[in-house]
Amino acid sequence: MPKPQAVVFILSISFVFLVLQFYGIKYLYEHLKSTKPVEERVPWEAVKLFLRKCEHSGLPVFVVEPSLIRAVREGSKRRVELWNMENHKSVTFGVLEPGLDQLHLVMSAMKHENYEFWEKNYRDPRGISVLRRTYRVVPTHYLLWVPAKDHTPMLIHLVVFYKRGEFYWHSSITDEEQPYSLEGSPFSSTEGTFSLFNISNVYIDETNIHVPSDSFTFLKEIETSEFIECNYTRAFHFFSEYPNNKQDGELFKRKGRQLLVIAKQILDSMGIPFWLSSGTCLGWFRQCDLIPYSKDVDLGIFIKDYREELISLLEGAGLALTHQFGKVSDSFELSFMYGDIKLDIFFFYFDADFIWNGGTQASTGKKYKYIFPHFHLCWTEFLELWIRVPCPTEPYVHANYGPKWMIPIPGWDWKASPNNVIENGQWPKKEWNEVIQLYE
Repeated sequence: MPKPQAVVFILSISFVFLVLQFYGIKYLYEHLKSTKPVEERVPWEAVKLFLRKCEHSGLPVFVVEPSLIRAVREGSKRRVELWNMENHKSVTFGVLEPGLDQLHLVMSAMKHENYEFWEKNYRDPRGISVLRRTYRVVPTHYLLWVPAKDHTPMLIHLVVFYKRGEFYWHSSITDEEQPYSLEGSPFSSTEGTFSLFNISNVYIDETNIHVPSDSFTFLKEIETSEFIECNYTRAFHFFSEYPNNKQDGELFKRKGRQLLVIAKQILDSMGIPFWLSSGTCLGWFRQCDLIPYSKDVDLGIFIKDYREELISLLEGAGLALTHQFGKVSDSFELSFMYGDIKLDIFFFYFDADFIWNGGTQASTGKKYKYIFPHFHLCWTEFLELWIRVPCPTEPYVHANYGPKWMIPIPGWDWKASPNNVIENGQWPKKEWNEVIQLYE
């Protein structure tokens, strides 16, 4: 064979060999990739992998997935039950104020196991006020998953909790942000808060699992954990338009906060849920503060939660009962004095279409009813206290104060000014001794 033809022949064979080698390697790569060895782990094995990586990186994660906590509480040893009895496509863990190095070590370790991750950062809410802003951001959520083409992959969700005074807080995730839906998760759609808790350790299936020590309380708080931040931007604009007297405002704020602390301690110790109502609710919603000219603190309680010993406990804490109007079955309300500040407690009743509280005019026995749209309770931070407010709040405020609730009204008349007040008849004179009780 002539030399040039031999060269062409050798080059042709080499080219064919390289092509075959390329497609052979590509086939083997795609074939191996299609087996998805990490994804094929049963979910419990994926959880164990994540927990091992966290332990090796010094990241103290704990279980917050409700079904997983319940399984641990019930002493389940079966892997399927330990994974997720409710068949969600995600499992959620928590961590308390972790170091960034630890977080990055875990994410890097999981990446070596073919996991991808998504991180949410959010402005740090701690220390924010009307006059103090922060541009610092902190990590608040992580999602981990192995990519899958034909179905939603199993998600490992890590929620970062931060301590804010007397409670732990976590941020929300909007649907637009997250790469995969966490529908049904109580830790994504809204910000949330929990009372401070300790962590305990259990050892199951050769794995250390950490859970909140008082898991019963933690599970209960999940149901009512929704949190809303006061709108400091709105408050800033309010004070820019309506500057208050700083000296009077600070003095009333100190006294009002002290009164709130006492009332909160008593009501919390009794297990009575309460919320900021009337002018105190308006002050929080509009200006993130007490309204100085109101000179009182207003709280709401559902009548079903009332207990007779409330009065004696508040009196024992230094509050003097000044009046008791109505009866438990109708238009009940209490007022106390603490120095020169009044505490009004309004009791709320359910009707099919609305919620209402009552009012009574002492001199005439006339009854009034204040109508509110249905609401639920969520948490906020007010005067550095962890406290409830009605949610959604704007319809509540609008019902009471009308569309011009941003405009201060110092000359407020409790029986004429409210936007939602209606006359509700009159107490029979023979009942006045019971339903109109005034004290010195």
